[in-house]
Amino acid sequence: MRTICFLSDFGLSGDFVGTCRGVIEGIAPGATVLDLTHHVPGFGIPAGAEVLEHATGYMPRGTVYLAVVDPGVGTERRAVALRTAAGSYLVGPDNGLLVPASRALGGVAEAVLLSDGRFHVHPVSTTFHGRDIFAPVAAHLAAGVGLGEVGESLDPGSLVPLSLPGTTRTGLGDLETEIISIDRFGNARLSVTQEEAGLEHGTQIELDPGDGRVRCSYQETFGASGFGALIVVPDSHRRLSISINQGNAARALALSVGDRVRIRPLDECQDDAGA
Repeated sequence: MRTICFLSDFGLSGDFVGTCRGVIEGIAPGATVLDLTHHVPGFGIPAGAEVLEHATGYMPRGTVYLAVVDPGVGTERRAVALRTAAGSYLVGPDNGLLVPASRALGGVAEAVLLSDGRFHVHPVSTTFHGRDIFAPVAAHLAAGVGLGEVGESLDPGSLVPLSLPGTTRTGLGDLETEIISIDRFGNARLSVTQEEAGLEHGTQIELDPGDGRVRCSYQETFGASGFGALIVVPDSHRRLSISINQGNAARALALSVGDRVRIRPLDECQDDAGA
């Protein structure tokens, strides 16, 4: 029995997650279901894709990834399942959500359109394919059903692509990056990785989130700064985060997902950097 890793934007206040888990239990009793998160921002395909991609490095070999962030449910968007070169499966909507994780798992070796109703819950709702299509297919795959049995073959090259927000470096040495998510503590996670930034711990930097510049420092950890200090730190995904030690940076700086942020190391600034 394969492990199922379950990610969604359903939240936990309703019955969405519970009914999906009930469907899984009915098909693959005893299967281990790991709830990665159900607090992906609503309709946040890039945010969900980034979390799913990161998780692949920590899940058991052969895991079935059930991922549902599906603003196009009930439309012409396709329902798919993928087998990766690493031997894992990915099940979810064909909206780009699965693509970064598939790359992290060695690429797509086989893809199918989930067209065989024998593996769905009926009647199939037009608004809840997580329960009626994706969860049952994931459970069948976990229980040993072959990918070719659950639908018709699909060209992997036809999958909807997704490019996560990137980072550019200006001629002045500034980093142009984007806020990709904000966690429950108000840390604003940026698209730039620790390696791309190339900053030394303790470097003084200037942030420009679009409405003025603020100065802070790049630190290895929250506790390296004083209480209430504005800092930039590497998070658990090795991406930079704008944070306040024991505070809420997103609220203090009025930050939102999608905001562009410029980072300037002050030791590389020209004389008029503070102007």
